Amino acid sequence: MRSILAAALAPLLSLVAATAGAAPADPADALPAATALAPLARREPIERHTPETLWERIDGEAELYNTYRLAASAHALYEDPALPDRRIDLSVFSFDDPLGAFGLFAAFRPPECAVQPLGNGGCLGDYQGFFWHGDCFVLADAAGPAAARPGDLRRALEAAAALLGPPPPRPEPLRAFSRFVDTRTIRYQPRHLLGREALPPGLEGKAGGTAVFLSVGPGGAPSAAALDAYANVIEAPMFGEHKGLRVLTGRDRALGPVILLGGRQGIGGARAAADTPGIRDLLETISAHGGDPNEEGAW
Repeated sequence: MRSILAAALAPLLSLVAATAGAAPADPADALPAATALAPLARREPIERHTPETLWERIDGEAELYNTYRLAASAHALYEDPALPDRRIDLSVFSFDDPLGAFGLFAAFRPPECAVQPLGNGGCLGDYQGFFWHGDCFVLADAAGPAAARPGDLRRALEAAAALLGPPPPRPEPLRAFSRFVDTRTIRYQPRHLLGREALPPGLEGKAGGTAVFLSVGPGGAPSAAALDAYANVIEAPMFGEHKGLRVLTGRDRALGPVILLGGRQGIGGARAAADTPGIRDLLETISAHGGDPNEEGAW
């Protein structure tokens, strides 16, 4: 808890960089067999897509998936031969790293979602269900009688989760961040924080009602350079120091007052005024390495 941001971010960044290069599993491996969801039967063949061809299946939405660094996808349709209107459209998307899969889950997750124990966390609705599991995101759309849809959705997602195996531990940046932030609010920004190219990608959420963030992306610019660049696009920028760490305060034209604390390899910040009680100490500890998964709250 007393670790400074620079020391805390170093293992987080190295872990994400390591996982980003891992080759994803074949997403078709998570599609249940042809007769696994009886009386629904899988229509052949399995449809596959790459980031370049996904638009052929979901024109207008493919960019969202590619934003989170989609690697490949596989899709299958399961139908009831006796009742053609009863069906499940099941899709498995594989990403370059688990934070990409979590990012899409967070984008899909509605505020009222009661997170289900599917993979690393799932949501079930009336017509749609989904979960993330390591570097995979699984999505199911259902049609047919109202009495059958919820059961069909759950069976399809549970079968896919079983094929993927036990869920891996959540990425350390996510686990560490969730110790201080309401997990229901966490979103992963895969390109950059606060809509500013000057800042590295990372996680955003709320701690005690204050919007806070943590840069966790691989290959991000050193925090000193990023803070200098961000100072050029905010109003009334002012630099200071907190326990040997560089602090930037100012007013973002779109977001209002902001305060950022930088280490050698990363940045923590908040959408808050510089005199918000305890904000500097929060930013110092918010990226502390580690975390007990039993204390992470509901996902």
